[in-house]
Amino acid sequence: MPTFMYENREIFYEEKGSGVPIVFIHPPAMGRKVFHFQFELEKHFKVIFPDLSGCGDTIGVPENVTILGFAKEIRALLDHLDIDRAVICGYSSGGCVAQEFALTYPERTLGVILSGGFPEVQSAAFKYEHIAGMYLVKRFPKFLSYLISTSHTNEEDVRNDIYNHMQKADRRVWFDFYEQSLHYSCVKRLKQLKAPVLLLYGSRDFVNQHIRCYKRYIDYQVVIIQKVSHQLPTKKWQVFNQLITGFVKEQAY
Repeated sequence: MPTFMYENREIFYEEKGSGVPIVFIHPPAMGRKVFHFQFELEKHFKVIFPDLSGCGDTIGVPENVTILGFAKEIRALLDHLDIDRAVICGYSSGGCVAQEFALTYPERTLGVILSGGFPEVQSAAFKYEHIAGMYLVKRFPKFLSYLISTSHTNEEDVRNDIYNHMQKADRRVWFDFYEQSLHYSCVKRLKQLKAPVLLLYGSRDFVNQHIRCYKRYIDYQVVIIQKVSHQLPTKKWQVFNQLITGFVKEQAY
């Protein structure tokens, strides 16, 4: 099983394919299993799927959970794999980690892909979604795992895989990841983001309102995928993968 030691943790990851490297960063607790359908991208690229500390098959938890701390884990993963630069793809709150990585390590960043990403939580509805998640982690983590896994796919085997993987998450890390993404903001630093950026949103996802913020500070490509909310990597994976393929080939070559 591919792992490497970082500080006091044994970080688990999967690596497939060859070519331009893409690192996929998951939201709280979901681990690499949420990217089930992105493994197909190994036909075109080197795809890398870590379980962040406190999630999935990674052993050990950080003393303090921070978005920067997770970004440092991604840097350590690239160091371990002897990869100089990579495209960083973050889904939902994983996009906070992707942005932090790109801002902290611009020399290691080929491009940034944000699926349902945000530079900070800017609406009351989104704030209370985070707070509800934190409450459910504390009181009803199995129910929250069920809600999240069933909302992502109707394919029973994939749904069960995501659910079971989420049960491995450390509850403190799960809670703290939500809390950190709730209070994270890189708005004042967005002008420093020089890597090419691709924003992907569902037409039914209220998170897409954050496009307005990005528009003030950076150049980007954006695609709104119709008839879907937040769960692009699983519910619209074919077009999601096609968009990633086009962006990476355009930017990296």
